[in-house]
Amino acid sequence: MNKESPYHYSEFSEPFTCDFTTSQMAGNVDFHMHNSHEIYLLIDGRIQYFVENACYDMTPGSLILFSNREIHKAINNTNQAFTRLVIHVNPAFIRPYCTPSTNLLGCFHREPATGNLVLLSKGEYEHLVFMAKSLHEAIKNRCTYGSDLTAMTTLIQILILINKAWQKTSSAKTAPKPHRAQAIMSYIDKNLTTPMTLDSISQALSLDKYYISHLFKSETESSIFQYIVVKRVALAKELLSQGYTVSEACHLSGFHDYSNFIRTFRQTTGYTPGQFKRLGH
Repeated sequence: MNKESPYHYSEFSEPFTCDFTTSQMAGNVDFHMHNSHEIYLLIDGRIQYFVENACYDMTPGSLILFSNREIHKAINNTNQAFTRLVIHVNPAFIRPYCTPSTNLLGCFHREPATGNLVLLSKGEYEHLVFMAKSLHEAIKNRCTYGSDLTAMTTLIQILILINKAWQKTSSAKTAPKPHRAQAIMSYIDKNLTTPMTLDSISQALSLDKYYISHLFKSETESSIFQYIVVKRVALAKELLSQGYTVSEACHLSGFHDYSNFIRTFRQTTGYTPGQFKRLGH
């Protein structure tokens, strides 16, 4: 099994990655996002997964999807190691292979925090794991004749399988579970572009600031302000993708200090806002 890196993937240079990992902790211990779309299949163990302000209990066979706009984090509430398959896909690489009747990226083109969980039959699960092992081997042996085409065609087959399963998954059967930080996250989401302090959040919710700080940390294993910062960076990414200037994205996403915005964006994404905009993502 490969050891997961604590750093962000070089997702603009790598068209896709595929890894099977076993560990007690997730690769990213805080809320984070990627520059690529992510396919996450839990193979063994039990974890909770936060996507934006939604929380899901995951058991072996659970498949969850994250677009490059969605912040997320895994939480392991047990002392047991868990095994997962993680595939990252650069949408710019896959887009040319989409057709009018087969949108390979359809399962990622949805409102954030909706339709993330996908139900797989036993046969679909086994086929997905089989293809992912083939993809992993093709990537590992990339210098071998035909490995590039094997990897590409296998990835396309994986995306076809996942999109079919996603299309037939009932939202009623994959609803997120209630959690204690829901009200705090919802307030932050609705007021993301306005200045926020622990005092202002606690006053708005009529709760003690130390109480909400402790509650959020115990529920998510992250701080309130870490959540706010990553949410604002996600919004800035979306604004840059829509054509806004770096300065406009800074202010419209709730950052009111330009130098802090540049530094935070780079720490979170691995790119400066200007580089991200030039890359056309």
